[in-house]
Amino acid sequence: MKFIKAKEGPPNIGDSDSQFTVQYFDEQGNMIIRSGGTRAWRCNNPGALLSSGYSTGKDRRSIGTAGFGKYIYAVYPDYETGHEALIVMLKGSKYFHLTLREASERYVKEDPDHIHKIVKLSKLNPDRTIKSLSTEEFEIYWKAIEKNEGWKVGREDPIPKEYITGIHKKRGTICEYRVSRNGEEIWLSKSDANFACGRREITCCCCPFKKWILLFEVRISHKTFLTSYCIKCRFLSHLGYKAPNY
Repeated sequence: MKFIKAKEGPPNIGDSDSQFTVQYFDEQGNMIIRSGGTRAWRCNNPGALLSSGYSTGKDRRSIGTAGFGKYIYAVYPDYETGHEALIVMLKGSKYFHLTLREASERYVKEDPDHIHKIVKLSKLNPDRTIKSLSTEEFEIYWKAIEKNEGWKVGREDPIPKEYITGIHKKRGTICEYRVSRNGEEIWLSKSDANFACGRREITCCCCPFKKWILLFEVRISHKTFLTSYCIKCRFLSHLGYKAPNY
């Protein structure tokens, strides 16, 4: 699945704000919610680059941001793109002539022990400049940065987009719906559609509750989109906000 957009989602019930989820969207509007694991994995950002003019710039191909409080991170479509952003940054004018110690101070200002962690992992002299590193040493350096951030895979919950593309009427009353699912279109009788849009045993991305209701939401395009709705915490999966009580 190729992701073209991403945004921050709420943490699961019981998790701290630092365990924010990330919602990824493909070209068809299907969504995958990443939770758990490390922030580097959730954001496809192995260097945990904070959101900035550089990390979210057009050349870096960021597809969104996510985070908590003042810690907002760039989100990339895949590991390779996020890794490239780290490498280009380290070889750029702001870092290339710095020592490893100076680079850590700029890279993670709030963690004075960052350079000690990098030295422990890489065995490199902290007073050497990035420019002075050989190709092999530079690889050891960026691998130490990524290892320090961690790349622990968490959970992915796919939520395919479903929408109504047509209807059949009998004596002026809707009797069938044509529903598009993952590129396939099927006709459902009104009773089947009502059942399909009723309770489903799907785990909510916000709480451990396992019952959803699928709602119809009419759009200006005259298509009616189905949206997953948790009957416990009232979370609308596709829209990313909590609905009012019904």
